[in-house]
Amino acid sequence: MDKYIFLDIDGVTNSQLWFEKLLKHKKTYNNRLDRFVKKYLDPDAIKLLNTLVENTNAKVVISSSHRVSYELKELQEAFKIVGFTGEIIGKTPKLYFVGENGYNYSVSRGEEIMAWLRINNAENSPYIIFDDDSDMLLKQRENYFRVDNYCGLTPNLIYRATIFLNKFSPTLKQ
Repeated sequence: MDKYIFLDIDGVTNSQLWFEKLLKHKKTYNNRLDRFVKKYLDPDAIKLLNTLVENTNAKVVISSSHRVSYELKELQEAFKIVGFTGEIIGKTPKLYFVGENGYNYSVSRGEEIMAWLRINNAENSPYIIFDDDSDMLLKQRENYFRVDNYCGLTPNLIYRATIFLNKFSPTLKQ
C-alpha cells in the first residue's frame, strides 16, 4: 500500500529562519523556477524530507498554494534541483464553491486533501500532512503534523512522521 506526504511549502520547506538567512545574502534569480528554488526550498528542510521518504517509501503530493502557480513538472524539477531524492506524484486540486452572491469561496486544505485521496482511490492509504496552517478536517487530526513556520521541518517532526507512517509497514526503518 502506498503512503503519502501532503506537503505545504511556505513555513514547511522554508521558514522565518530561512528567510532571515536569505536576507543576509543578496540573491539574484535567472528565471521563475530559479527564484522558486532559491526562495522557497531550504536545502536543510529538503534533506530532512529525504530522510522521511527514504525511511518510509512515501510519495509526496504538493498541497501548497504554490501548486496553483506551478505545473507539476516545474515543482518536480525545482525539488530535484535542490536535492530531493523522492517522488512528487501530484498536486491536490484547487477547490472552491460559488456563493449566492457570485463570489468564489475556497474550501479548506483538508477538503482538498480528501478530494485527492478520493480521486486517486487512496482513501484507506496511510498519509501525513505537513502544514503550518490548521485548516484540516477533524478526522485528519492524527495525520496532521503541524509545522512551526518559524523553523520549518525539524528532525523531531521527521522522527514522529516516520513512526506514524511505518506503523503501517513495520519492516521499514524507524
